[in-house]
Amino acid sequence: MTTANITPEELWNFPCDYSVKVFGKTCNELHTTVCTIVEKHADKIHPDSVTTKQSSKGGYVSITLKIIATSRVQIDCINQDLQDCKLVAYVL
Repeated sequence: MTTANITPEELWNFPCDYSVKVFGKTCNELHTTVCTIVEKHADKIHPDSVTTKQSSKGGYVSITLKIIATSRVQIDCINQDLQDCKLVAYVL
């Protein structure tokens, strides 16, 4: 089998640990909204699986959520919904 014939599921070896990283302007709703979007596609997120970090001037925040990804479709849906969210500036 050549690498051109490998499916995303074979490449990722699902289920697997996966980190979703989001950047947005600091606001009260960002954390809750991001968690709600991810939980729509994944299991309930444990508070220990979420880390946040403020930018040096406090205007922006990054949120990292660790989930168990079950498919490439799941990851794509999470990323699309986060990109469609007006509170989110960037998704990594």
